[in-house]
Amino acid sequence: MAALDASRNIKEAAEDAAQMLSDAINSGDKDEATKYLDQLLDLKLPVCVKINPEAYSEDSIRLRVGVADAASDAHIPITVMVPVYMTISELKEKISRDYGFHPALQRWVISKRLAQDRETLYHYGVRNHDDSAFLFILSAQAANLSREQERKEKEDRRIDDIIGIIDRPPHRPPELISRGANRPPLPPKPQSGWSCPGCTFMNKPTRPGCEMCSTARPDNYKVPDIYQPDEAETRRLQQEELASLQYKQSVKDERERNFQELLETDSRSLVGNVDELDCAICFCTIMPGEGAVLRECLHSFCRECLKETVLNCTDAEVACPYRDDAYSCNCKLQDREIRSLLSQDEYQKFLELRLNIAESRSENSYHCKTPDCAGWCIFEDDVNEFTCDICNETNCLLCKAIHKGMNCKEYQDDLRIRAQNDDAARQTTEMLDQLLKNGEAMNCPKCQVIVQKKDGCDWICCLMCKTEICWVTKQARWGPQGAGDTSGGCRCRVNGVLCHPRCQNCH
Repeated sequence: MAALDASRNIKEAAEDAAQMLSDAINSGDKDEATKYLDQLLDLKLPVCVKINPEAYSEDSIRLRVGVADAASDAHIPITVMVPVYMTISELKEKISRDYGFHPALQRWVISKRLAQDRETLYHYGVRNHDDSAFLFILSAQAANLSREQERKEKEDRRIDDIIGIIDRPPHRPPELISRGANRPPLPPKPQSGWSCPGCTFMNKPTRPGCEMCSTARPDNYKVPDIYQPDEAETRRLQQEELASLQYKQSVKDERERNFQELLETDSRSLVGNVDELDCAICFCTIMPGEGAVLRECLHSFCRECLKETVLNCTDAEVACPYRDDAYSCNCKLQDREIRSLLSQDEYQKFLELRLNIAESRSENSYHCKTPDCAGWCIFEDDVNEFTCDICNETNCLLCKAIHKGMNCKEYQDDLRIRAQNDDAARQTTEMLDQLLKNGEAMNCPKCQVIVQKKDGCDWICCLMCKTEICWVTKQARWGPQGAGDTSGGCRCRVNGVLCHPRCQNCH
């Protein structure tokens, strides 16, 4: 008994605190409202806060409702007068009083959403006359309504009264279809389709989403093979197919436009900026079309800064000048970008500088010996001659000279004779002697002509006598009997032993 009295006292205190909180809010007294709110929190009772109906328009609005159930294809339109502050729960009670449908049988869909009991019509966007909603009536079995409850509802309100209410002026909607009415029942609708898991509306088999609330069709549902769409559904499917074709065509057109824009952009030597930007070097504002966007990295600069970057570059390739505290771009400017930034004379000088840099940094480069000729090449180990594309002279890569009409031995012999009176010949002879002393050249063990190994393995061949030579031992690779004779020469790999510790595959 004491516990009951204590519970009653708590509820009375909560009622008083709630009333005082309401008065404090209405009067705008923030401190008082906070005080009574704290009291309610201490009491730990569930509380419901609602906006006073006076805050809304006093007039009721005319709500148009489409009603359907699982036994009929038709949507029965009715009109009800409701205030916008009415909750869905109160709306269900009103429909229950006026038409006899128990609240448990009602599913309301408003603005393509399944309405929740505690929300108001205003919350779902119902504001004006002739706004619409949809009411789906469940069967008692689907709503888990007991037989006793259903019997009581039938006793309280007969479906005939519903028909009378609907037929009264000023509104004369078609009759509502409901189970339990005192009239011949309509034949049940074939259950062909899928029931919406959100609002329980029975949708046609081919619909991808609920017609009422847009909930997606269940993944495990399959359209029956024997299903034949009606005229309306066929028209909808045709419209969907047309929309799909239009979408695909629009995607194709967009891709074509993008491709044409790409071709047009690629045809330009230098890509201009579309939007206004700040140069990353001089920080000046660059108007659209006055700057440049690099193709490799998409960094943007003014054209003058890019030009100075090219002219002051000391490398064969010009790197993007973008730098900040955390990142340094290593992308390169393309030739067509460089060419569009420079004048013809500036571009020619840049090409000459690039060639000089490339020649000086290439390990196996050779410059044509014709005086004042700019020709040069990068040679490989199996190449012994270089024909200059500029002067058309043939250079001997072994002798590092042009000896037209003479072989290497004849040239070297002639060189020694001329060295006594010719300064140029003497310098060439001294250069060859220095190569011999440094180990960069050797005399053929058979004909004594000077030969060199330019690169690669230790196998070389004399151009004059065709003797195969082991570079590391400076001896012939084979013995007196020639190729395959391991009795003499460097004897490399005889009994699996190399001819020299530094041998690099002379056999």
